[in-house]
Amino acid sequence: MLKKILVVFVVVFAFLVASVYLFRSNIKKYALDTILKSFPLPNVALASVTYDETSGKLNLEEIKVKSPKGFLSEYIMEADSIDMDISFSTKPKLNLNINEIDIANPAFYVERARNGQWNFQEFQKKNLQAALDEKSGSGFIKEAFAAGGDPKPQVILPRVININDGTVHLLDSYVKKGETHRVDLAPINGVVTLQYDPSIGDYNKISFNGSCNVAESPYSKIKGDLEVYPAGEQSSYACQFNAYNISLAALKPYLDRYTPFIVTRGSFNMASDVKCVNGSINGDYTMELMDLALAVNPEKSNIPFLETSVKKITLYLTNQKGNVVLDFKQKGSLGGKTTWALGPIAKRAVGMMAIDTVIDFIEAIDKGTRTQETLPGDIPPEVIDIFRGIFN
Repeated sequence: MLKKILVVFVVVFAFLVASVYLFRSNIKKYALDTILKSFPLPNVALASVTYDETSGKLNLEEIKVKSPKGFLSEYIMEADSIDMDISFSTKPKLNLNINEIDIANPAFYVERARNGQWNFQEFQKKNLQAALDEKSGSGFIKEAFAAGGDPKPQVILPRVININDGTVHLLDSYVKKGETHRVDLAPINGVVTLQYDPSIGDYNKISFNGSCNVAESPYSKIKGDLEVYPAGEQSSYACQFNAYNISLAALKPYLDRYTPFIVTRGSFNMASDVKCVNGSINGDYTMELMDLALAVNPEKSNIPFLETSVKKITLYLTNQKGNVVLDFKQKGSLGGKTTWALGPIAKRAVGMMAIDTVIDFIEAIDKGTRTQETLPGDIPPEVIDIFRGIFN
């Protein structure tokens, strides 16, 4: 998502480069907002553009990036203002250096339509790059990059982007038929750090460190670090985050669709560590479930879940005193199959629970209230004999 949004900024920067390049001898004479509005900026609207030559600050007001057709949200991104710290030189060629960006009150709309398509993926498919192409560009862009002209401008892209009081609106019309599930993350405050490699013409690392509240609740918080390595042939990233006091209601449509449980109440804390190296994903998650109330979905009661039976997981989740700790592991590949398995804490707890079941059954047989023939299907008869030998 972060790389997709950066495409928008690159488009803005490229138009700025062309404008300064053409009017470098008369930079004081022309207002930048007039220059930028002289040609279309695809899917992007700006209220005003001002440049303070003394401080080197470029200010964009009321930026709106239009969402592709077919989605509920009108925009993919909008922000009250974007301030850029820039500097440039004109000899021997134009060099534009964008040092730092501050984005105030940005709102990002991440939406999945009923057909499963995401708005940012569809946005990326639009031919924004055509405006930057030497041959297909038009207006000032084409003239600025004309063959045989002066040396082409060079842009040094930003190293730091500060996000202040941002919001992410997640709109998902795919997870539950006929309804749109919404989750708001706000306020988001953090710093995006970018490492640009001019030899490959791309970022080799994009990092984000920040925090946000869930559903604007001061008691529900997510804090973490994300590192994306976009330059490789296959995606690579690392993500570590901690979530505190998140209501399971925010995840209910996903729980209903992808798990065998119908959750009616609860909240959770979570620690996660996920790595994707060349498209191969490995994740470790530990959840502390609080005030949990659930029922088994009868339509999914016989499926394997986290590589164990729904019955065993249900007993574990419902028979614990106090909060329940559930850890699990993720393995898979991007666009491929993902498998989930219990972690060591849950495996040990489920194993101890099975031992307790066997002990209770032996005691019931000794009391004459149960018989060997009524053993549960998941306890082989030889297990009873082994435990009798241990106890005797």
